[in-house]
Amino acid sequence: GDYMKKYISVILAFFVLASSILYCRIEKTSSKNIIQNNLPIIVIDAGHGGEDGGAVANDGTVEKKLNLEIALKLNDVLSIMGYKTKLIRKTDTAIHTDGNTIRQRKISDIKNRFAIMNEYDNCLYISIHQNKFNDTRIHGAQTFYSSNNLSSKILADFIQKSISSQLQPDNKRVIKKSGTDIYLLYNAIKPAVMVECGFISNVEELSKLKNKEYQGKMAISIAFRPLHKCYPLPDWNQDTFSPEQWNFTERW
Repeated sequence: GDYMKKYISVILAFFVLASSILYCRIEKTSSKNIIQNNLPIIVIDAGHGGEDGGAVANDGTVEKKLNLEIALKLNDVLSIMGYKTKLIRKTDTAIHTDGNTIRQRKISDIKNRFAIMNEYDNCLYISIHQNKFNDTRIHGAQTFYSSNNLSSKILADFIQKSISSQLQPDNKRVIKKSGTDIYLLYNAIKPAVMVECGFISNVEELSKLKNKEYQGKMAISIAFRPLHKCYPLPDWNQDTFSPEQWNFTERW
């Protein structure tokens, strides 16, 4: 009788332990899935495109080309990190759907970009641009943010500090709130930022911005720590998971 009671007790204890382990695994998996499901779609917008070239450098380099090259690399980095992304354009094209004049087509293009951003209930918008100024000594990236969502300012600050520390240690610029001149940010309800990666009017900075390796480093600076700080990936250690482990040489 005592032996049978002990046997039954052991069996019951085993089942309780097994059930607890299974519950914990299910709970951990469920939590992981909830976190992953809450991660935003990252909408990447390479500014300008097609007939709209944007700013033009003294050597003829057109802004739209640099924007696309950096945006494609940003998409690579974010995808490898584990985020879902949406590229507004993948080639040298505008996305207008109507308009008889350049101005009308530009308005159509901007509205279509805005519509793509609003296709997603949970998304984050990152626009890539380059800057230009009459004073060719001016240089350095600057990040703009939408004032309609607190997350925009937080992310912009992380991005600005990341670029300064990783690529441009002499860059003392601070983030700037978007005005009405940046339609997409000014009207965005979702978290939205625009990164002016540098000045194509500065010869030295233009040379860097045209370099594929530098473009890759810019993409990593925008994506790597800033995004993970604002939208943490589950089971991912940013201190041990280094971008140096990623072999982008063949892709880029």
